Amino acid sequence: MILALLPIFVAIDFGGVLWWTQYVAGLAIVAAFVLALPSLVDWHRHARPRQLLVIIPLLLWLAYSFFQTITLPPSLVAVLSPGSHAAYTEWLEPILPATKLPGSFPISISQDDTVHAVALFGILFILAWTSLRVFNTRNRLIGLLSCVAITGATVAILGVVGLMLPEIPFFDGMDSHFSTFVNRNNAALTMNLGMAASLGLLSWRLSALTGQELDGEEFEFNDLLALTSDRNSAVGVICALLCIIGLLVCGSRAGLATVLFASLLSLGWVRKRRGFSTIPVVLITTAILAALLTVPLQLDLESIQRMKFFSDSAETILNDGRFEHWPEGWQAAMAHLPGGSGLGTYNYAYLPHQIETPKAWFVHADNLWLELLVEQGFVGIGFTCLLFGVLIWCLHRMSYSHDAFDHGLRVAGWYSVGAILFSQCFDFGLIIPANLVLCIPILAAVVTRSVESDLIAPDASTKTENMWSRFTASQSFSLSMLGLQCVGVLGTLIAAATCTGVLHNDAVVDTFKRTAEYQLQSSGPGSSSIEDLGKEIQSFNDSQPHSVLIYSLSQIEHRRGRLAEVVSANPEDVAQARAIYEATSPKVRRLAGKSPEGFVAKFPAELSKLKLTQLPDEYQTAIRLNQSMLARTPLSREARAGLLYLDFASDDLASDPAIDQAIDTPALLKQLGELYRSNPRQLLAIANLAAQSQSNELAIKFWKSAIDQMPQLTVSAMNTIKNYKSVSLIDTLPEDRVVMRKAAKRVIQTRDKGNADSVPGMVALFDCDQCENSADEAACLVLAADAMVFASKDEDALPYYEQALELRPSNVSMRMKYIAALRRLGQGSDALKQARLGRQIVPGEKRFDTVIKQMAQLEIDQLNQGSNP
Repeated sequence: MILALLPIFVAIDFGGVLWWTQYVAGLAIVAAFVLALPSLVDWHRHARPRQLLVIIPLLLWLAYSFFQTITLPPSLVAVLSPGSHAAYTEWLEPILPATKLPGSFPISISQDDTVHAVALFGILFILAWTSLRVFNTRNRLIGLLSCVAITGATVAILGVVGLMLPEIPFFDGMDSHFSTFVNRNNAALTMNLGMAASLGLLSWRLSALTGQELDGEEFEFNDLLALTSDRNSAVGVICALLCIIGLLVCGSRAGLATVLFASLLSLGWVRKRRGFSTIPVVLITTAILAALLTVPLQLDLESIQRMKFFSDSAETILNDGRFEHWPEGWQAAMAHLPGGSGLGTYNYAYLPHQIETPKAWFVHADNLWLELLVEQGFVGIGFTCLLFGVLIWCLHRMSYSHDAFDHGLRVAGWYSVGAILFSQCFDFGLIIPANLVLCIPILAAVVTRSVESDLIAPDASTKTENMWSRFTASQSFSLSMLGLQCVGVLGTLIAAATCTGVLHNDAVVDTFKRTAEYQLQSSGPGSSSIEDLGKEIQSFNDSQPHSVLIYSLSQIEHRRGRLAEVVSANPEDVAQARAIYEATSPKVRRLAGKSPEGFVAKFPAELSKLKLTQLPDEYQTAIRLNQSMLARTPLSREARAGLLYLDFASDDLASDPAIDQAIDTPALLKQLGELYRSNPRQLLAIANLAAQSQSNELAIKFWKSAIDQMPQLTVSAMNTIKNYKSVSLIDTLPEDRVVMRKAAKRVIQTRDKGNADSVPGMVALFDCDQCENSADEAACLVLAADAMVFASKDEDALPYYEQALELRPSNVSMRMKYIAALRRLGQGSDALKQARLGRQIVPGEKRFDTVIKQMAQLEIDQLNQGSNP
């Protein structure tokens, strides 16, 4: 009962991604394991060596995952995972003192994350063993399928309610997720597993009522009518309909395509020999899958617009960033072969291999098989293939059974296998705890039931025995295996206690992390709660070190250092205290002592009140904590940023024996630029830090890269660049026509005379003839002309105005600018001609009449002056 009900409770709690949820789920699984121990007494009835084909690979896989967390000699790590070796050596040596460099290190590039993943893996291994022991009777299996189907239906119901009633607080932000899942693709896998269980139930009842198999050659759709009068089919029918509705409205194209692929597999079109009739079915299904995944859908269906099935932008998976990111993941996999980077470390492993295309930070690869190759190399892929091979073999063995329930479970198994294999090419939902606790019992039931089908006593005429069957059926083999299982149970109990202990500690760590983030955001210069929280975290971290706690402590110590600086400055009142506190901000504190007035236009005046020596000890502690975090997580971007923010304390730390070298600011800047290479917004911030350090070459490189990736950041970058006197704007801009147009327009709008000389160079790169339509080209030409006028080059502006008027002769504003330029150049006759031409093209436009009258009056005045010397 525990295992059957567990999935629905995990699913409704954000899919089980929270660490406290994983801990509680782990306790429930361990409790179910303990309750299942009495089944060892009748081992000879419910266990056969085939189950070991699942247990042994899982155990070996778990052992290898644990091996990735063990500290090894660098030479061995270099052989097993060159990428991990480079992370601990090539990436740390330029930025850490020699005394801080790790002498030995694990394969995992984030040991704490891998330890957590291994602990969760251990709990899931216990779940697999328990499921093999528990789900061996018909009633239990029916209950399992029913609970899985209800779980998928519940997720669908909550998702639909959230879409229809978004004003409910529980469903805030539904644009980015579905139901209780943060990622709609993860929710789609849950509903597909619910669909698998529903089909299993329906196939069982159909076979029991009509004798026909859903994937049989003699099946006809008319046989489905038999289900309408069967009360036991109600759960399957209702849950299947709800899951289909959920898949239709959740917004996951891959999830919807999975339905077709898994149905094709579960209904037997690929598995059974149906001759040439298979070919058109496969081709049609492939075409539909391709259409769902790649063809934009722009349909106006009011009945489902509120459910957002069809997006206004008609996006497909081809332009959501996956395909741009996968080459980075592949390069990471190649760098870490054959051993991988460590379970749960993908978010760090791919960072050194980014390409300069703007995208968000990928915590997962959105391709589970690629992610597995990166994290565990050939070993993980090999075990995955082996386990799927065992499952497919077991499903094939079940096809020989004449039991109606075996047929239903076989359909559920094939659908689950197909859904997992296909959907995880575009998602990572299988590693979400809610989906793991759904699919493991189903697949374990397939293995168990395939064993049970072999236990049916054959007729005497067909009974055959060999040496292996006689050996496995012997009492001595049963007793020996019972003894081995007892030893295994003892080891599993110890592992269970260890794994749940790790999950509990990590849950506490997560609580401390969230509390620290809240306190750091809400506390001000007068807050004392941070110090108390720091003591609590330090006390826990002393007994259970964790990189997350180390980073939280470094932030707290940095904040305490800022508060100590405010106290040492002796502010006269609260307002001055706040001003000094703002001056200690990481974004500007680094300028103190660097004579910022020589290269920075604006900076807080309170910087002069800050000491340059004898800085608070908290800054030293924060530096050491960031260095410790880098030794545990060598590709951490946060720890590098923490050190960079504290580089102002380098000179004061020279006398500290614990730190034998100053912080290498240029090296930190270069590495942060590499690790944030595909995040243009962060590159802007790093460029600002580089300019503060007077590393102008790096700053220009980062600004140019950020703007090149995301031209819409041009204005934001220009607002920062103008604060640095020694940085030329034109040097920071990539030679891109869109960027140059935005930059020139901004210079004109802000009347930035300091960059007026750069404007002609910008105009030369406008490439107005590359615009998509004549309206855009005319606007571009007018901008070019305005820019030349701003640069006091009216004569050079005239050709641009003329070309623009050829495209848009009726544009009054454009012609008026042209007339003004002609008049400034003293070409009055040409200006008068343009005014008259404009009045002919746009009759009734008073501005042209005004210009003509002004020029006529000017001519009269000039004549009068000539006649009256």
